[in-house]
Amino acid sequence: MEPLGQHLKQNKDFQKRLEKIKRETLTHKEVKAFLDEHRSELTNEIIETDLDQLQAYKDQSKCCEKCSSYRNCINFVKGHVPELYIQNDHIKTRYLPCPNKIEYDERKFESNLVTSFQMPEETLKATIKDIYVDNESRMAIIKKAMEICNKIVSGEDTKGLYIHGPFGSGKSYILGAISNQLKLKKQASTIIYLPEFIRVLKNGFNDGSFSERFESAREAKVLMLDDIGAEELTPWVRDEILGPILHYRMVHKLPTFFSSNFNFDELEFHLSKTRQGAEITKASRIMERIKTITEDYELKGKNYRA
Repeated sequence: MEPLGQHLKQNKDFQKRLEKIKRETLTHKEVKAFLDEHRSELTNEIIETDLDQLQAYKDQSKCCEKCSSYRNCINFVKGHVPELYIQNDHIKTRYLPCPNKIEYDERKFESNLVTSFQMPEETLKATIKDIYVDNESRMAIIKKAMEICNKIVSGEDTKGLYIHGPFGSGKSYILGAISNQLKLKKQASTIIYLPEFIRVLKNGFNDGSFSERFESAREAKVLMLDDIGAEELTPWVRDEILGPILHYRMVHKLPTFFSSNFNFDELEFHLSKTRQGAEITKASRIMERIKTITEDYELKGKNYRA
């Protein structure tokens, strides 16, 4: 059994610590400012009862001064600063987003504005101002692209672009530049290298990812399909993947962009040829949808990869 003297000493030590905490809390600059501001509403009893609220407020960062970043936030509610208020004769605390949290959310939002699949880093960093404009076809595409971007931002219905031309002429780069131009205006887009996307979709039946990947492409606010015509064509690809995606986007008037080495006639021929033989009607049906949702532009110029 603990000696009475030892118990009393420990009790006195506890009381001393409690009084010290109370004194430090009530004399803290920000706590004192709150108490002074609400002097007419507060009684000693309220302050004693809700001292824990005041102490918790004192120990937290108010303007990120104790936190180097959102990830290193020390506050009880990460990324939020405490604010004291009075309600029903009690001191309470609410939490508001801090500057670090607001900045973090903004960066995260912007990073999610461009969703990509198997696109080169160079393409994902492309900008409109960096596109070569050494011929009229390139200038026309840039002008039209800016017009379309403005319509998307303003919420107007608009067709996308079907950009076709030789290898290395910069078709994919232009799609990336359009995507980043939309990002500057806080507009989301999805840019996909179609041949690889088709391959991964097939594997999705095994790992369960098919539906999610398919729907994310079909329903993207702005969709860019890079290198259509380079995919391994099968009836399944044409009729169960491309067809439904394009039909959905046509019906819902969702902006859609394409790049291809084929012009419309060449792409239609490509879409008609499978191992099952020529299927002209089905190819024509796909092309009709592409023509409905895009404007056709030929990109002329040298091979910039050479």
